[in-house]
Amino acid sequence: MMQFLRDAFFRRLALLLLCSFVIVGALFLLLMRYVVSAHQNEVAQNLHRDLARHLVDQHALFIDGQPDKEGLYHLFHNLMVLGPNFEFYLLDPQGEVLAYSADPTQIKRRHIDIGPIRTFLGSPTEIQRTIYGADPRDRERRKIFSAAPVNRDGQLKGYMYVIIGGEVFDNVAQGVWQNQILRWVVVVFLGGLILSLMASLWVFGLLTRPLRQLTGDMQRFRAVGLQRELSPTPWDANANDVVHRLGSAFNALTASLRAQYLRIKTVDEMRRELLAHISHDLRTPLSSLRGYLETWLIKREELNPDDSRHYVETAYRNSKKVHRLVEQLFELACLESADVPMHFEEIVLAELIQDVLQKFALKARQHCVRMDVTPQDSTIVVHGDIEKLERVFSNLVENALRHCGRGDEIIVQLQPRGKEVLVSVKDSGCGIPADDLPHIFEAHYRAANSVPDNSGQGGLGLAITKRLLALHQVDISVCSRENHGTAFEFQLRCS
Repeated sequence: MMQFLRDAFFRRLALLLLCSFVIVGALFLLLMRYVVSAHQNEVAQNLHRDLARHLVDQHALFIDGQPDKEGLYHLFHNLMVLGPNFEFYLLDPQGEVLAYSADPTQIKRRHIDIGPIRTFLGSPTEIQRTIYGADPRDRERRKIFSAAPVNRDGQLKGYMYVIIGGEVFDNVAQGVWQNQILRWVVVVFLGGLILSLMASLWVFGLLTRPLRQLTGDMQRFRAVGLQRELSPTPWDANANDVVHRLGSAFNALTASLRAQYLRIKTVDEMRRELLAHISHDLRTPLSSLRGYLETWLIKREELNPDDSRHYVETAYRNSKKVHRLVEQLFELACLESADVPMHFEEIVLAELIQDVLQKFALKARQHCVRMDVTPQDSTIVVHGDIEKLERVFSNLVENALRHCGRGDEIIVQLQPRGKEVLVSVKDSGCGIPADDLPHIFEAHYRAANSVPDNSGQGGLGLAITKRLLALHQVDISVCSRENHGTAFEFQLRCS
């Protein structure tokens, strides 16, 4: 509870609840007092409804057409001794006070509005709503009453007007209200109000505990950031509680942000490593290119045509390696961007592979390597970007050709499987060591038994291949045994 109240928001909430309880309690007390008083008035008026009529029937209030003031004085005095709850007034037909039982100094008004009296007399004799009339002791106060007409010889002489709950009653009632019992009632009520407030705060603390836990998770995440993984509160994403769903969404968001951060961090580290390797690979052919060109410029007058041609051809080969490496770097950078354009169309797969194999046919014959595609079925049609798929097969075939020797073979095998076709590019070359297989598609990675060449590959071919197939939403796998060949496999969607 104390931890709950230390938070400024919940302190304000507790203060708001306290004020609400106090206001509601005060309104309840006032309403209770009003309802009790109204109930008592209604009961009292209906209980003493015929009091005035009995007085009129049993006593002669007028003598020779005039009010018997001395007789009325003794009558009213005796009645007030017997019933101090009542005050008695004799009114003329217009409402003027003719006689009364009160102290003359306490009478504040001599005229009584007879409208409520007529309403009272005109209402049915059974239980009715409370009717209030003017109190002669006060210019504004209104009280319940009993009234009866005074008739003599068929003429209305006036009204007997009895105030129920007179001044004596008010004084006694006020004293009872302020006595010890009622004070204890108020104390007990306020104690119950305080206990209710504390119980409400405790229940509210339980209900808002998930919200405080979520706030704590957010504060810890803000303090730690993405540098270190946190142990978040386990939230139920399928719960009906909105806080649980919000907490689950927050956990998913932080996990996604951390995964993206780690991925970006890994890519950044890989790019730095790649740049280090690329700078090394560029430095060698550039140094060779520059050295041969400088030598040729210095000694061109002394060199015979064959030596001069040798220097220029060597510089040219190195320039081609630099050009090829730079092209691959640009290609890989473009493929890693988020807006690579794709142009999908229907492709006869066997024909595309035949065109790729034909491109490397001369080099294959020079190395005595057999190449083929099986089956040569023109009905196998896939849906893809022909330019990018041609680049995929070129990279795979060129990579296989580079690691094959005399008498080896490269076979591209097509196996239709329902709505997809499994493509396998197999060679019987030197294979890949098992330790290198998990890293074979990393940019600029070279296997331990990688065959060096002068093509300027830079170790980017397989990384480019994987990215090109990823644009087709296709994954590529590799299976290899050292000295037993290698097989690259992926599936393309048929048209």
